[in-house]
Amino acid sequence: MLHVGIHKTASTYIQHRLKRNQPFLRQHGLLYPKKRRDHLRLVKALRQGNFRPWGKLLERAARKGCRPLVSAEILSLVLAEPSRCSPGATVLTDLLRFLSARGVELELVAFLRDQPAYLNSRYTQLIKRFYFASSFERYVAHTMRVGGESACDFEELFAEALASPQVRCSFLPFRSGDGDPCERLLQALGLASCTGLQPLDQRANAQPGWQAVWIAQRLARRLRDQHPQAWRSPICKRRIREALERLAQEQGWQAEPFQGLNEPLLARLEERYGASNERFAQRVWGCSWRELFPRPLPQPSPQAPRDRAERRALLAVAERLLAEGLGGVSPG
Repeated sequence: MLHVGIHKTASTYIQHRLKRNQPFLRQHGLLYPKKRRDHLRLVKALRQGNFRPWGKLLERAARKGCRPLVSAEILSLVLAEPSRCSPGATVLTDLLRFLSARGVELELVAFLRDQPAYLNSRYTQLIKRFYFASSFERYVAHTMRVGGESACDFEELFAEALASPQVRCSFLPFRSGDGDPCERLLQALGLASCTGLQPLDQRANAQPGWQAVWIAQRLARRLRDQHPQAWRSPICKRRIREALERLAQEQGWQAEPFQGLNEPLLARLEERYGASNERFAQRVWGCSWRELFPRPLPQPSPQAPRDRAERRALLAVAERLLAEGLGGVSPG
């Protein structure tokens, strides 16, 4: 069984809660690798066409009389990637061939959200990690054109899974008010009740606020253009990101979340994804996409400081974070 995200649909929260509830999962016949790196190693092996770790997981699950459950949001993208082993095939094709030889069917569960909300949330995640130095509009334009790390044409991403009789797909709309996502995942996998599932105190990956996004945009450009070694350093980037996240929490910036969507951008997104969304929704849920995801009302947050005093304050923060983050990193 695969929980494949997508990104920004409470995957981190789900994974933490599953990890905390190992006895409950085993009691209900589910084997969930406890360590996050075990899931990521399975993904890496899958990309490489190495199925030995997957075989070991199936054997371990069989000995315990359980069904294995793997959770990694990156799988929503990985499964559609070209195979490294079979020309013209995909990673999913390779996985299905491996499972079929062992008489195993695949259960796939994905949470989906409307592209405007998804891309807004995904952008804040990537920019604060200094994945790129793009504006929100350039990021959205790139995603609509080539997909990449934020591909969200669900008809394309899941076409092979939907067409395969070997895959049982469950696609769950991700919306506020729909209930706990971890419990919804387990119910989609066949658990009749989640009574006894221990709660999790806090959900991770909170939106840092538009001020933090503005600072991250400036820092990303500075790192890329003036500090190329730091730009290539995951350690430096993580140090700055963690400091920025702590500051955002201390300052309460989450109260003003980043919202980059405006009416012209929404219209472009609807033109790009509207038809495929509608076909996907009718096929999967038997209803219109807009019945599940009403058209959003764009309410853009500030895209820059609102006055000189605020600008000076945020620039000072950016300079301090950059100086602290560059500690020990040479400029060249």
